[in-house]
Amino acid sequence: MGLFDNLFRKRRDAFMGQADRDWRALVPQDVNRVPEGEIGRKRAVRSKLPTVLAVGFFVVLVGILWWAVDESVTATPAAGSLRYKTDGFLSADFVKKIVANGPEGFARDVRSIKADLEADNQVVAADVRRRSDGTLDVALRERLAVAKVVLQPIKAGLQVRLVASDGQTFAGAGYPEQAVRNLPEILQYRSTGSDDKMLIDGIEIAAPFLLAVRTTYPNLYKQWSAVSLSDCFGAQEDSPGSNLRIIVRPGSQPMDRPALVEIVFSTANWRNELALLSRINVDDMLRRPGTTSQAYVLKMSIQNRTNGASPVPEPRLIPLNPR
Repeated sequence: MGLFDNLFRKRRDAFMGQADRDWRALVPQDVNRVPEGEIGRKRAVRSKLPTVLAVGFFVVLVGILWWAVDESVTATPAAGSLRYKTDGFLSADFVKKIVANGPEGFARDVRSIKADLEADNQVVAADVRRRSDGTLDVALRERLAVAKVVLQPIKAGLQVRLVASDGQTFAGAGYPEQAVRNLPEILQYRSTGSDDKMLIDGIEIAAPFLLAVRTTYPNLYKQWSAVSLSDCFGAQEDSPGSNLRIIVRPGSQPMDRPALVEIVFSTANWRNELALLSRINVDDMLRRPGTTSQAYVLKMSIQNRTNGASPVPEPRLIPLNPR
């Protein structure tokens, strides 16, 4: 019987009536009640602040992601988009024609595009890059024209090619007509080849000479209409009588004194002679008593050769004999 009673009789820790109620039932247990007063309200607000901030963060994050996806869709350029800049005169159409020259079009390898652009004599260097959205970035550095040559092919009319500061010739695509007209012309030259393969004897001296004048003495450069290479011996620049003969524009000087029609520089010492020309007053020289000729040649050759025992002092004015 003792075992039966232990298994089935009511246990003492079970609810036995009102007298056995837990003490928590007799005390109000409203743990969510906001304490009264200002301090209580502030505590309630602070308790909700983390939840509000978390919700706000996720709302902002979703908005940024939505904007980024939408922007990437609307900003994707059409196939064949090009961003282009140059320091010369070649147009974007020239670049597009080169880029599209092939079955792949704008999808071509950038190294192939770069090589084709630099194959043109007017281009010194081409920087070609493809952006992540497929746009091609192309930046060109072009040759600077310092002179021009006028050709007369057998089956065509006059053809003008520009001469760069490194002696290369190029077609001059995009150059304004006025800019080409103002360039000094190379006269009485000897050449081989044609078009981009054209080589001019003595241009390796004349081109750096013209570049130095254009950059250092621009006012002089504007007064020169042509450069004759008839007496330029090219690589033999130290040879006696090797000169660069400059033809001066008639309208670039006063009418009330004799005209200066030519300036002669030696090919061996033109840098020093050019610096000397910038320091002398040619106008005063042409107005001195005894300048009775109507036109003169200014000979700057410091290392001149003469038939006499001693060289003639220079620079000096030589009367131009009428022909």
